[in-house]
Amino acid sequence: MTNGYEVLDVFRIKDLLNQRLSFKVPLNYFDNGDSREITVVANLTQTYKKELHSDSQKLAQEAILPKESRVICYVQGGPGFPCGAPLSKSSYTQVLLEKGYQILYLDQRGTGYSTPLDGETFETLIPAEEGETEEEHTDRQLKYILNFRADSIVEDLESIRKILLGKDGKFSLLGQSFGGFCSFTYMSKHPESLREVAVTGGVPPINRIADDVYTATYERTKERNVHYYDKYPQDIAKVKNILKYLYSHKVVLPDGGNLSVERFQQLGIMFGFQGGTDDLHQLVLKFDFDLTLLGKPTYTTLSTIQASYSFDTNILYALFQEAIYCDGNNKTSAQASTNWSADRLRYSSSNAQFVYSEELVNSEKPIYLTGEMVYKSMFDDYSVLRKFKKLAFALHSYEDWSSLYDVPILSSLSWEKLPIVSATYVYDQYVDFNVTMKVKEEVFKGNGNLKQYITSEFFHNGIRADSEKVLGSLLSLIENGEID
Repeated sequence: MTNGYEVLDVFRIKDLLNQRLSFKVPLNYFDNGDSREITVVANLTQTYKKELHSDSQKLAQEAILPKESRVICYVQGGPGFPCGAPLSKSSYTQVLLEKGYQILYLDQRGTGYSTPLDGETFETLIPAEEGETEEEHTDRQLKYILNFRADSIVEDLESIRKILLGKDGKFSLLGQSFGGFCSFTYMSKHPESLREVAVTGGVPPINRIADDVYTATYERTKERNVHYYDKYPQDIAKVKNILKYLYSHKVVLPDGGNLSVERFQQLGIMFGFQGGTDDLHQLVLKFDFDLTLLGKPTYTTLSTIQASYSFDTNILYALFQEAIYCDGNNKTSAQASTNWSADRLRYSSSNAQFVYSEELVNSEKPIYLTGEMVYKSMFDDYSVLRKFKKLAFALHSYEDWSSLYDVPILSSLSWEKLPIVSATYVYDQYVDFNVTMKVKEEVFKGNGNLKQYITSEFFHNGIRADSEKVLGSLLSLIENGEID
């Protein structure tokens, strides 16, 4: 390893150059007595230039950047999702390269190549010790996994920045969803390291607790259910037929997980993406057709449903779904633990249509599907998550959270000091529009920063649905202070 990192791979597709870089970083940045290290990997993507990149031997040894580099870090959403290396100049990769950026696609710690945490590796990384009780093992797992929050992800990026650009070099950030949350943590801790920040569907609910978030999320998910059933009224009966079948039959998915009533309802997560409502209709249509024709769902239908979730393959997505809303700097709340916020609020009187019951099945009201929420039942229904059940309960009762956002520092960031822009989606199912607007007012207090591209045309995945329009609008805001 030279220069503080190792080049794992180099490949070029036409004029697209990728170098996959591996870094050794501390597991725990906040305890000098903990000497453990983990591996974090990022892919550096740039336009191939013959005069700069023709030495293949040098490319295999170090990252080669232009003298006047403009490195932008794409901070992935989730939590718990990696970044694949782009294989073509398309989508937001193309937009950024054409604007002269070099792109750093980080596999956040615990994902992809970066010391991945999954159903197979977690026991290897934190094995049970001889004579240790189950509770003691769970406590060690908890302490380990707390090192995989946004504050540690930010410190990884800061370490990589210093290695690649030197202490005075600056990163730009593009944060999607949870990546936007991480971007606000970065601005809170190291604003001097940043040139500009763009977030898409990713302004965090600063000074709000999980209950605030899920109260808003349930309301937004109701709206998406109303839209779904208005567009496909025939699915009211079809969904009820499917749920009645699942309620009275034990249905096992190909990987051994249970397709329970609650798990099927979680397909409402599809509402949050462009075209998701139509995709869900096709799935409901096929399942109901299977029941009519065969009396049970086909293997193909079950496989499709199983592949529609990411909780098994991305365990941090399940484990940290509510933890991302826990900020040790939030002194406004007496509720430090999440205490299974989404699960509890589901049973409030205003959310009755999210709960399966014979009364609801026999009424004319539709049964609502849920969204990007985690429930206790998932740690029984998902085959991979079963082994993390005790850890999940420990996380949902944990109270001593690290600090994520520094409001005085964020409030001090003027447009001239650090331009911040956001794509804000009116019908975002996951990051509530009204909460975003309130956070902007409370944090930036009308100082002219956090300029927004506000649109009702796209949902949460707008940057993928139309990269040129969404990202192009944000870059125009950064360059000109307004959208062309």
